[in-house]
Amino acid sequence: MARPHEPEIIVLHEQPSAFPRRLGLIFLIAFLVLFGLFLVLHNFVPIYTDWLWFREVGYPQVFFTEVISKSLLYFAAAFLFFVIFFTSVVVTINSTPDVFWSQLVQRLGSSQKPVLPRLLRRIAFVVALILCLWAGRSASDEWNDWLLFTHGMPFHQLDPLYHKDIGFYVFQLPFLSYLQGFFMITFLVALAAVIGIGYLERALNARPEGGLPQSALRPAIVLIALLALTQAFGTQLGAYGLLQHDNGIFVGADYVDVHYRLFAIHVEIVLLIITAVTCLMALKTWRLKPAIWSGGAWLAATILLGGVVPQAAQTLQVAPNQFGLERPYIQRNIQFTRSAYGLEHVLQVNNFPAALSLNASVLEKNRATLDNVRLWDYKYLAKVYQQIQAIKPYYRFEALLPNGDRVPNIDIDRYLFQGHLRQVMLAAREMDVDALPESAQTWQNRRLSYTHGYGVVMSPVNQAVDGDPVYLIEGFPPKATGEAAGLTIAHPQIYYGMLDYRPVYVDTQQPEFDYPATGNDDQDHYAFYQGHGGIRIGNSLFRKLLFAYRLNDWNLLLIHSLTPNTRVLWRRDIRERVQLVAPFLQQDTDPYLVIDPDNGHLVWVIDGYTLSDRYPYATPRQLAVNPLTTETLNYIRNSVKATVDAYSGRVNLYLADPSDPIAQAYSRIFPGIFHPLSDLSPAMRAHLRYPEDLFRIQRAIYAVYHVDDPRVFYLREDVWAVPDEPLSTMDQQPREMEPYYVVMHLPDLGAGNRSTKPTQSSRGEEFVLMSPLSPIRREDQNILGWMCARCDPPHYGQLVLYRFPQQVSVLGPTQVLQRINSDPVISPQLSLLRAGGSTAEFGNLLVIPIDHSLLYIAPLYVEATSNVNRLPKLAKVVVAYGDQEVMANSLDQGLALLFPSYSAESRPMPSAPSSNASTGTTPIKPAGNLAPEVRLLIQKASALFNTSQQQLRQGDFAGYGQTMKQLQETLTQLKRTVGVP
Repeated sequence: MARPHEPEIIVLHEQPSAFPRRLGLIFLIAFLVLFGLFLVLHNFVPIYTDWLWFREVGYPQVFFTEVISKSLLYFAAAFLFFVIFFTSVVVTINSTPDVFWSQLVQRLGSSQKPVLPRLLRRIAFVVALILCLWAGRSASDEWNDWLLFTHGMPFHQLDPLYHKDIGFYVFQLPFLSYLQGFFMITFLVALAAVIGIGYLERALNARPEGGLPQSALRPAIVLIALLALTQAFGTQLGAYGLLQHDNGIFVGADYVDVHYRLFAIHVEIVLLIITAVTCLMALKTWRLKPAIWSGGAWLAATILLGGVVPQAAQTLQVAPNQFGLERPYIQRNIQFTRSAYGLEHVLQVNNFPAALSLNASVLEKNRATLDNVRLWDYKYLAKVYQQIQAIKPYYRFEALLPNGDRVPNIDIDRYLFQGHLRQVMLAAREMDVDALPESAQTWQNRRLSYTHGYGVVMSPVNQAVDGDPVYLIEGFPPKATGEAAGLTIAHPQIYYGMLDYRPVYVDTQQPEFDYPATGNDDQDHYAFYQGHGGIRIGNSLFRKLLFAYRLNDWNLLLIHSLTPNTRVLWRRDIRERVQLVAPFLQQDTDPYLVIDPDNGHLVWVIDGYTLSDRYPYATPRQLAVNPLTTETLNYIRNSVKATVDAYSGRVNLYLADPSDPIAQAYSRIFPGIFHPLSDLSPAMRAHLRYPEDLFRIQRAIYAVYHVDDPRVFYLREDVWAVPDEPLSTMDQQPREMEPYYVVMHLPDLGAGNRSTKPTQSSRGEEFVLMSPLSPIRREDQNILGWMCARCDPPHYGQLVLYRFPQQVSVLGPTQVLQRINSDPVISPQLSLLRAGGSTAEFGNLLVIPIDHSLLYIAPLYVEATSNVNRLPKLAKVVVAYGDQEVMANSLDQGLALLFPSYSAESRPMPSAPSSNASTGTTPIKPAGNLAPEVRLLIQKASALFNTSQQQLRQGDFAGYGQTMKQLQETLTQLKRTVGVP
């Protein structure tokens, strides 16, 4: 029976045909089969092969924890989104009066009235299902924040404003912020759908005038109330964000934040709660004005109290009295920034004299330092290694960066040889299959034969013969010679490294190329992999199918040379392996290779950082992760040392900083993932070094935050910077001076001002990472001190700052290089070295503290410009001290010129290259006890004579006459100096 005023609709039903039903069923089954196959290939294969890989490396707990946490978040977020969205839409549809559907049916044609609501609910179901999949996918990316939220550890330090533990900001706040954003988006999407259905109803009812119909208004009001409560929660989270507010002078809640913005936030929260309550009350009273007025009041408070008033207070009250009002907040910024970057206990040695007190006796006492001064620069040594030690074009001493660029991969370390600490440079000889001849670029060669690199090359940092490095380890197979003769390499094969390592198959019937024929041996050498790395494939068709699909390598199904023990070595880039095993770590950009003294294995060491960008009151910095990516942080710890065996691929993670709360949290999340650092052998621990990336950040932060007085900080009276790298040529762009490793004795550690409890002075030389410091905006001028990080136990990680007296002016690296280039003796020699198709460029100029003085040392490299494969030669060494600078064939010879009684021991050092650049490079031997000024005049006269002879051969008679005149003046001055009439 039709309702009053509602037309009765009579529908004639036809018997549906069975064929369309069967066809639809067939299509449904086919769709389900194809969809199931897609799920298997898209999800099962990656998940199962990943599980095999994690099991192979020994970290299944990382795989399961990540998969389970992602799955839980995915389904929880998807379920919440689906329930909120679908419920809102269904309530709206079900609240629509029947008269609307009856009138709509009349306008659209014959149909049953219940069909349309059911159809709309099905459409809503599909839309909700699609959107909830997106919501789940977005939530699964927050698995790391979720795990930290549930496993966070206290920092045992409270913020001074809200008195909450720092752990709340680091562990809880990130996930709470995500939750607030998730519910805001969910409620907004649901509200948009409800409003859309309401206006669709109004439009289809042929009465577009007016507001929302009552069927949509009720769920819309509920959603608006939920949005107001969610916004109130977000506003409270925003209050915590004040502790990271950057006002341009310091970071953290300032005077305006505490006295104005915080009050505005509280008012906004109250108004939002009132708005939510009035919205819910309107469901019964249908009085919307209170909700509208409270919402308007919240908007006005946000604009006025949260924007206009704080800005006015900043301009009228704070700006004229800024320091007095901001003083306590500046003090908080100093304190918390130091804590966040591990700078609370920097050992300060003030008034380091930088005196001119060096003599031969002092130099002899610091012989270990002088014997370990790095004269070989990375880029020049890499060229030599590549041309001399690569032997074959498919061997490289390089690392592949994420952007596809290749850079020299030369590492620096120290070894104890015959009781003496020796600083060395070494590089892994890695395999580059892309460099194989085109005819050899076959699948078998790339996947079965050329599977690994081979051996290392090692050189002392300061020795050369005829301009070439001295090798402590070289050749095939690698052999240690000289003072390193006791060092052995058990497995020189490098299956895991830093080049583009693609998957290979080992333990097959086909032998692997090991190393080429050399010397009297005219046969290439082959070997079979004997390690335990890799995932076993064997003759299993199932696993062949899995990895053929995963690796997109279908030849795996056709090959006949597999054995039951065949394995695939996959993910062979050491950085990728560590990243997958410990995805929560940020890696240092410079992994380094160590020859394990205990077993002769080649082991890569990677420094791992735990980071946060939520530490209150701490100033943020940028960390260059790679050439494409930077990471913003305001808390960093070098909590983990990771090692990767170059032969087996075994990954070990050692907890280097057990006091780090973030590392403690991950220890709870992944039980057993970290080994205590004591599990690393003492011999390997002796090769750990302080990471450069961390040191760069710390020196930059400490350059500003070394002051204790907020007034000095506010006035920026004592801000430091990093000196510019001296430019060898004028066309180079200025760049920040790189820190460098030095073997040296740290003076005065038992005296001077400290920021920590007194420690014992060091005995003997140690391995340190150091960098000079300069005044701000004077990076190319003088220096005011230097900072170093100690690398050897038991003082590993201790930072030491040496400051020069304020009244002392100490030349900076750029100033010293300018003096060298303009020196009347050195400059003509540089001109000659750069003549005749050669270039002569200075390497890194190092500032070396010796006792209480400074030496400036720079190597000079000569390269031929006519040759494509330019082989650099370490031709000269320039030494500067005080107001004197000399250039000689070796560091010892330079020191002998500066200090007459210094005895240069006989050691292999660079000699002049046999080219046009050799003119004027004959070493000057110290004779007797000549005074320094006499030696310099003799050197100058010798250089002028050589210059005149060169000009004479070139037919430059005018220049020859001018040079001879200068030579005569020099000889006259020399006579007067020595008292010869």
